[in-house]
Amino acid sequence: MPAELLDLVQSLTLLIGEESDLLARPGGYRRIGELATAKGRVVAALETRLARNDRETPGWQATLDPDTRTALATASEALMQAARANAVVLERQIALSDDLLGAIAQEAQRRTGATATAYGAGGLLWNTEQAAPIAINTSL
Repeated sequence: MPAELLDLVQSLTLLIGEESDLLARPGGYRRIGELATAKGRVVAALETRLARNDRETPGWQATLDPDTRTALATASEALMQAARANAVVLERQIALSDDLLGAIAQEAQRRTGATATAYGAGGLLWNTEQAAPIAINTSL
């Protein structure tokens, strides 16, 4: 039981580290889908194992020998560090993506002249900007 938990935590740590490394490299995002799927499977297995342990042996953590407890604590700390580093990389990538999509939308609007003219109740005329149509081809 503890060996399986330790393996799952270490596997998740490795997957998160690999994801962070890929996101930091140009073009590395192409394998992110595979990693996300693998991370989802490992997280589900880890949650299932923990729930089973809690259901079958309430308080199982207290029954662990000191070496196993230390190994799990060390692996958990490594997981948390990897998750923190991953969060920083993901935040940066999301911000870059938002900036890029904003620039594309602004340029599309500039090129298409996506504005509309409207009359108000008092006869005033004003221009409004319409959202530029943008489609993202995810099959590339």
